[in-house]
Amino acid sequence: MRRVQLNALFACTCAVLLVGCQSAVAPVQPAPPPAPPQSLSFEIGGPYQIDVSGAYSWEAFAFGGSGAYQYQWIVANEAGHLISTASEREVSLFVADTDGNLVLTLTVTSGNERRVQSLSVRNCIAGC
Repeated sequence: MRRVQLNALFACTCAVLLVGCQSAVAPVQPAPPPAPPQSLSFEIGGPYQIDVSGAYSWEAFAFGGSGAYQYQWIVANEAGHLISTASEREVSLFVADTDGNLVLTLTVTSGNERRVQSLSVRNCIAGC
């Protein structure tokens, strides 16, 4: 049977305990602060020109802000006559040649931020 000196066992135990210690030379760095919130913005996806009568859709792609988005669409013709309103992320319409050119105005709200953007859609069903 082999004998181990007590001081050798003690040294090994101390070494194990020191493994988890932090060095005073390399202090722990605090986590970086979170990135500041990005300002609210959005884009509208959908056709800019219509050549055939039919159903068409436009969709909002919002980002930034506080993340909870509210949408308000107002669709009118160039003369300013109201055609439709919607409060969803997407608006769909049946477009005929008699509708003329369209102006889609979208307001997106997130927290205390609000952005408004308009999209002109050329109606070429009867020709352009």
